[in-house]
Amino acid sequence: MNAHHDNAPLYRRFAELLHRTIGLDAASLGHSAIERAVDQRAAAWCAEGRAEATLTDYWEAAQSSPSMVQALIETVVVPETWFYRDADAFKALARLAHERLAERGNALPLRILSLPCSTGEEPYTIAMTLLDAGIDAAQLRIDAMDISERSLAVAQRAVYGRNSFRGNAFPFRDAHFARTEDGWRLAPRIVEAVRFSRANLMQLDASSLGVYDFVFCRNVLIYFDRDAQQKALQALNSVLAENGTLFVGPAETGLLMRYGMQSAKIPLAFAFHRGAPDEPQLKGWHTAPLATAAALAMTRSQVPALAPPPVFSAQPFAWPDPVARTPFNGVTQFSPRDNIAPHMRETSMAAPLPAHKPLSPPTNAARDPLQAAHALADAGRLAEAATAINAHLEHHAPHADAFYLLGVVADANGDANLARSHYRKALYLDPQHTEALAHLATLLELEGDRDGARLLMQRASRAQGAQRG
Repeated sequence: MNAHHDNAPLYRRFAELLHRTIGLDAASLGHSAIERAVDQRAAAWCAEGRAEATLTDYWEAAQSSPSMVQALIETVVVPETWFYRDADAFKALARLAHERLAERGNALPLRILSLPCSTGEEPYTIAMTLLDAGIDAAQLRIDAMDISERSLAVAQRAVYGRNSFRGNAFPFRDAHFARTEDGWRLAPRIVEAVRFSRANLMQLDASSLGVYDFVFCRNVLIYFDRDAQQKALQALNSVLAENGTLFVGPAETGLLMRYGMQSAKIPLAFAFHRGAPDEPQLKGWHTAPLATAAALAMTRSQVPALAPPPVFSAQPFAWPDPVARTPFNGVTQFSPRDNIAPHMRETSMAAPLPAHKPLSPPTNAARDPLQAAHALADAGRLAEAATAINAHLEHHAPHADAFYLLGVVADANGDANLARSHYRKALYLDPQHTEALAHLATLLELEGDRDGARLLMQRASRAQGAQRG
């Protein structure tokens, strides 16, 4: 199949299909990512004795084949995760788990959910953390769920290569893994502590699942549109126990604040509880989805938006020629992780499309300096990302979104003072910058300034109301 510009309407239909199926907002990811995945699957389908088939033929065949849709999802999802990612979240989990058990006298087991769980590194880290903290396996129920059958198969095999171990010190690997010819095999004691299943984030049946003391859903919501975000958060809220803790990614803190969640005030854990009834509730906000640290929703300016990297990933998103993904000094990385657990609906068909010429491999789109900064941040190369953004600012007028991005970079790098400074610069340039208001509010609450955080959230609520008007 050869490429042809007339295929654009079909690519849009595939993007709509993926939105219905997995909640993916193609605009936040980049339409070229969808096109590459579609081209790859279409080429594989045509190679099965359909040499003359067109993209229209592939589209029509996919409508009646759930397995073809699943294969497209598996192509879009590229697992990239590792053990003890964002280690402060697991340190917080161990402490909170002991407190939770003490509160109820060990009467009931702790229930923990990892959704989406990708290839298993996160739920297995949860198991290692809690067992190493002295909690008996009988006191734990760890459920791990994902939409990707391929990722779940890797997780259940529980053999991991070097890419799953980041950093320099691996005492947990020495304690819980055995070296094999093809990697490191996780000890049965840890594997048996986790129950894997295929699930759908947007169609969770809370009545059958029950509630969980701790829920991990990190760096995923930022790639949903506002409707999917709200649906996902409602689902997570429905399975979160009273006084339970929800762990999200660093770029999602503002989103959680906007939806009325309350920070657990644990630095770098990105943990939240349900908000108090008298807290500002912003659940009705009509905002663009938050992006990763480097993918801002630039809705108020002429500064080019930072396009997300073009591969929808179970964990970090990657460019076609991936940037090296080693953490920068071990700091938190921004890139979305954990395969989206989607919902499936019937595909609505528009009028038939004409046949198109066959496809050829796509070409990479040109990248501007801000896109390059995004790729650096997504790869965890935070200092280089900040340098690229500052270089951009040297040749352009100061802009609130650029300073907001620098704030998120500094925030995830653990530099609260610098993050605060950048957020305030963003607000100086745009006093109604809702994301900067929400992130600064999170910082103030972590530092114990509850009144200051409340005032900022009230400002954010008023700013959003003004935008609606």
